[in-house]
Amino acid sequence: MNSADMASLVPNPDDLLALPMKEQGKLILRLLSGYDNPQKPIAHTNFFNRANDFAARPKYEGGQKEVDAALMEAWSWLEGQGLLTKSPSSGANWFFVGKTGKAFLQEEQTAGEIDRWEKLGFDRVKHYLEKGDGLREVGATEEIRERAWAWLKRKQEDRHQAPPPPVQKHSLTLIADSRLEELRALRSPEFDFRKLIRVCEELNTAYREECYFATAMLTRSLLDHVPPLFGKKSFDEVASNYGGKSFKGTMQHLQNASRNVADGHLHQQIRKTESLPTAQQVNSAQQLDALLEEIVRITREKGGMS
Repeated sequence: MNSADMASLVPNPDDLLALPMKEQGKLILRLLSGYDNPQKPIAHTNFFNRANDFAARPKYEGGQKEVDAALMEAWSWLEGQGLLTKSPSSGANWFFVGKTGKAFLQEEQTAGEIDRWEKLGFDRVKHYLEKGDGLREVGATEEIRERAWAWLKRKQEDRHQAPPPPVQKHSLTLIADSRLEELRALRSPEFDFRKLIRVCEELNTAYREECYFATAMLTRSLLDHVPPLFGKKSFDEVASNYGGKSFKGTMQHLQNASRNVADGHLHQQIRKTESLPTAQQVNSAQQLDALLEEIVRITREKGGMS
């Protein structure tokens, strides 16, 4: 046996040379699979000796040198992976396919079989095995067909297994349900609260679904929306000129933190390395609640209850 025998597995040398090294190595193992014990080793030099009965063997015409060069690399890869075992009594260049190599071949063969069955589909494989037609598409030997039956059984069991439970998102919200109910109950001849309520609802949805870019931007949208309720043109005016010291301090913190976070994510251009926002970074729940509480209070004070 030598490298020219590879033509019996892959007749076209261009097809062989186009294969990745791992695939070429698998072909070498298939050729050597009969050499599976130390008493039947094969010499590395013999495998690449084209003078050894070369004229009587299949060969690659003028492409054999290129094939040999590629297969030598693949042989070295097989040695490095421990898939070819050195014969303990025959010298350094004599090898046989040991347990590791045979297990590798079996795993690769099984993977190829499963890929073929998956492409055929459960119903077609089952039909071929039960009716006896199309068996060669399933597998050429009875041993392969037995593995196909085992594959069908595993697939059938998978079909009857209950689907996995859906991934649970955290249930935390930025706007309390009770605060939202208070907002929904407000009425005013001057202001329509529907957009404010919707922004609050979407804030909760975005935060619950871990959409933290959207959370940061919706927070800024809310702050830009509410200043007229306080008789101001901007939220900066609300934070600086409305209410007592405690409320101002809370609003200034909300103004500065939310603007910096939102602007940083909204306007930052793509970079070599990115860092994504976290739930903690976009969580302004306490400050937002204080803001909405004051909106409810001043609207109620003006008689704005349904």
